[in-house]
Amino acid sequence: MPDPASAHVICILPKLGSSVGGGKINAIFTRMNLLADKAGTEVTLLNLTHACAQRIAFAELLAAGVLDPRVGHRSILELCAPPDAQHRDAPALPVWDDSKTAQGRKERITYLRNGVPVMRDTIEHCAAGRLTTRHLLDDPQHERRLKYLDGMLVESRDAFGDGVVEKVAFVQGQPRCRVRRERGALVEIEDYALGQSFTDEAAHHRVLALRHFPENSIVFIDGVTSAHLSRPIPARKVLFLHADHRAASGKIVPRSRGLIEAFDGDAILTATHVHKERLEQDVAHRAPIRVIPHYTDITPKKGAQRAHISTVSRLDLTGKPIHHCIEAFVRVMHLIPDTNYLIYGSGVGEARLRQLIAHHDCADRVFLMGHTSQPEGVFSSSLFSLAPTITEGFGLALLESLACDCPVISHDVDYGPRELIRSGVNGELVPPGDIEALAQAILKVHADHARYAAACAASVERYSFARYKERYHRLIDDLVSNRFVFDLCARDMKAETLRALDKAPARHRDRLLDLYIHQCHLSRDLGGMYHGFQQKIALHPKDQRPVVRCVWLSRRLGKLDACRTHLKTFERRFPDQHAQFVARYPDFLELADAVDGLA
Repeated sequence: MPDPASAHVICILPKLGSSVGGGKINAIFTRMNLLADKAGTEVTLLNLTHACAQRIAFAELLAAGVLDPRVGHRSILELCAPPDAQHRDAPALPVWDDSKTAQGRKERITYLRNGVPVMRDTIEHCAAGRLTTRHLLDDPQHERRLKYLDGMLVESRDAFGDGVVEKVAFVQGQPRCRVRRERGALVEIEDYALGQSFTDEAAHHRVLALRHFPENSIVFIDGVTSAHLSRPIPARKVLFLHADHRAASGKIVPRSRGLIEAFDGDAILTATHVHKERLEQDVAHRAPIRVIPHYTDITPKKGAQRAHISTVSRLDLTGKPIHHCIEAFVRVMHLIPDTNYLIYGSGVGEARLRQLIAHHDCADRVFLMGHTSQPEGVFSSSLFSLAPTITEGFGLALLESLACDCPVISHDVDYGPRELIRSGVNGELVPPGDIEALAQAILKVHADHARYAAACAASVERYSFARYKERYHRLIDDLVSNRFVFDLCARDMKAETLRALDKAPARHRDRLLDLYIHQCHLSRDLGGMYHGFQQKIALHPKDQRPVVRCVWLSRRLGKLDACRTHLKTFERRFPDQHAQFVARYPDFLELADAVDGLA
């Protein structure tokens, strides 16, 4: 058994790339970096997509300093590789007798046979090493391309004239998996190592995780996009919920609800106490919920002159209605003639914002400033910021603004705005879509800026990097120290089961409780059975049977107050079944009261 202080932490991401970003991804990268800094901890980014582009994207993150060089990277095909997989031959290359080389930004080598080109290599250097794209020209029936990194074959692509495309993923230069698509639609996945075929990518990933995922690890599953892997993964698991499990209306998406309630891991994490409270009200979760807020290490620029209003956000108007902010500002800008509105960010909504600015003829007051990598400079020179959002898991831009003594006006939505902003103190919260309320909030904060700014620093004191790091390190220590072990050879199986229940992950508790209740039944331990069924109620809130068992057992044990409590729970959760119970045992309550009177 490995050193109990060591841990292998695996963080799952579906894909990497320049188009994949936002606060959620940055929060995942930050967590990986601080865990890589923990002694005895190995950190791996598990990529569900196997391709050269994914390796290059990871190398670019390392080169840019976004990820710690101690963070490793593996695709799911590389991590979940069967040790005894049968090897297949790599694709045969055409025979050639001559070659020609052309130098330029990319090196091109053309291979010829009897003067006819049969293969062409395009070579370029990238963050991940030497990338070679090999184009085979010997078969006119289809186009075949092979991609190598530093001489190792990673993927191949065959395009046929009827819209069929086949891609093969290679692990250690060996063909591992073939994916066939027709006009973009998935037709078949053939995993050579598993010896199985699939018509669904998620099903393929689940089988890989179930059979070959490293059990001695701690897995972070972020949001519901990877939660389908939760059940088959045999390791300790943590589910971090951002805000992607709720629709814009605030209601939990039905599919997301099922994934959350079925999560059988060791902990559910969220970044705000508001979110935790909502989850405990809305979801019948089995794993305990812990709160680990994000952090900011931004320090305000001293001496900066504050003159304007700012927004720092991606320009995604579906979730970030910046156009409403422009509409609100236009309504009141004549009342604050020396203050302009500066919008920092990039995204698909930029063209629409430019049209809106032109429509209102306010290009001299509203400016699109482009992306910024220094939000502290923006917020330090702003009177206050506008942070429009429909739903927000935390809202790092809100925290960064407050850290720079820059009050925030945002929407009154879950979860970050309600956690970070106190209306009338360090900012204002307005109803989503209420442009008039947003306009009035702009005037209100502008008129009393100094008072709002003075309250910002106190509201961010608990969001330091030191406390953030401490919380995550403590979480890993708790998961490692609570490593679950069950001794099948124990003499006292009931005692061993009871001991194991203290540290068992949620996925094992149900079966352990069944075993414990059975052992108590054999030894006529009614108190133990009652204790076991009480825990069953928490595990299965939609099942009436544990409640009924507790009703009968509590009465037999003389715990009549507890008996009445269970009956009330029975009536509240299962009114129809409760009515049937009372009809069948009409003297149940009277008998219980009589026994209580004798006691």
